[in-house]
Amino acid sequence: MLATVLRLTRKVRHQLLLASAMAAFVSAGVSAAATPEVKDGPVNVTIAGYSSGGQVSVFGEGVIDAVRRSYPGSSIIYEPGNPAGALEYLRNGRRPFALESLVEPAMAYEGRAPFREKYKEGIITGVANGAPDVFALAVYARKEFLDEHGVKSFDDLIRNKVPMRVSVNQPGNLWAREHVRALLSYYDVTMQDIESWGSSLVAQPTGASNDLMRDGRLDVVITGGATPAGAIVELGSVLDIAFVPLSKELAEHVAKELGVKTGVIPAGSYSFQKEDLHVPFTSFVIVAGPEASFDDAYKLAKSMYDQMEHYRSLHPALSLASRERLADLGDLKLHPGAEAFYREVGLIK
Repeated sequence: MLATVLRLTRKVRHQLLLASAMAAFVSAGVSAAATPEVKDGPVNVTIAGYSSGGQVSVFGEGVIDAVRRSYPGSSIIYEPGNPAGALEYLRNGRRPFALESLVEPAMAYEGRAPFREKYKEGIITGVANGAPDVFALAVYARKEFLDEHGVKSFDDLIRNKVPMRVSVNQPGNLWAREHVRALLSYYDVTMQDIESWGSSLVAQPTGASNDLMRDGRLDVVITGGATPAGAIVELGSVLDIAFVPLSKELAEHVAKELGVKTGVIPAGSYSFQKEDLHVPFTSFVIVAGPEASFDDAYKLAKSMYDQMEHYRSLHPALSLASRERLADLGDLKLHPGAEAFYREVGLIK
């Protein structure tokens, strides 16, 4: 009898221990999965950015405005610079956030020049897509030059080895230079190959390149911008120019190389454009480095979500932004703070 009682006692004790352990395990799991509490208060950070002028700065200033409206008293600054430098600031912990296109982080992770080594996985994370598919590749030329050489497409320029004076933008403009590299890789040629058949590569920004073309000292420009781009509209009003169409296959090749999407610039977007143009489109996004806190990333994402209608009204280039696309960061992992907010509002599961 005593032995039976002891066995029952040990069995009950064992079951109680199992139940206690299971409760502790479940409690720990719930605690680990719970979103940390985000403290109220202003956001005091610097966003490293592109140049101080042009369309890209509009995105950065729009984010700043959204944060200040959502969190009054915030000391948040958009710091003009260049995309490679901004990513290095993030990697080294000198800045928490940066404004980039989707192209530059991909270059950093691949260790492509000017980045000297591959970035460690996860060191750059995504916060918000504030300008989805807004920047389109544009290749245009003097109409007289195209007619002289019988050029109907970008294929004609490369396969026929047409000697040209072509603007490939400045070395520091990684977006433009990567698009040039990707375009040429479709034909298995390089910028050096183009020079070898008599072409001249002009390292000038879009504005200066348009001035050269206006003066008859440049034939082709490879650049990008929102549609319609003011600089192209202005040039087309004083000079007979035409787009150099890309084949759909070429546009898709460039998009795949750079991790972006393809789309169409509809015919008539410019007064001199008579056909649809298949081109790669790039998003501009806010990214974070290791110094970006959970709270600040959460608040940046929330500010963009809460202020979306006002943000979209600030500039035509922002009109494509939407709440639904905020979490669309391509191949970038989301920062935990931004991810937590997007889960809260149901943008991601």
